[in-house]
Amino acid sequence: MITVVGTVVSDITYKHGEDGKTNAFFRINSTERRYNTALGDWEDGETLWMGVSCWRKLADSVKTTLSKGDPVIVQGKLRIRHYEKDDVKRQAFSLDALHVGLDLSRV
Repeated sequence: MITVVGTVVSDITYKHGEDGKTNAFFRINSTERRYNTALGDWEDGETLWMGVSCWRKLADSVKTTLSKGDPVIVQGKLRIRHYEKDDVKRQAFSLDALHVGLDLSRV
């Protein structure tokens, strides 16, 4: 289980499965902030990009609550997919969300 603090960077897609389960999907990014003592100021570090999948009641709530650009806190199970593209090994990260909330400290 991990928690990611980030920003919604895509539209929310919402689907009804054949089994009746609803799914919402969106992408987030999270940029590390660190204090540079030499400059005496904060600076951006690496940015993590990942997809977030929500199911059932959580998907229904995400569909009606979130929009692109919203600051969020997402907690869930991390999934890592390994694949190869153009003869280069790559990884894609996704999160099966259990909890999603607006980050009210950044609104």
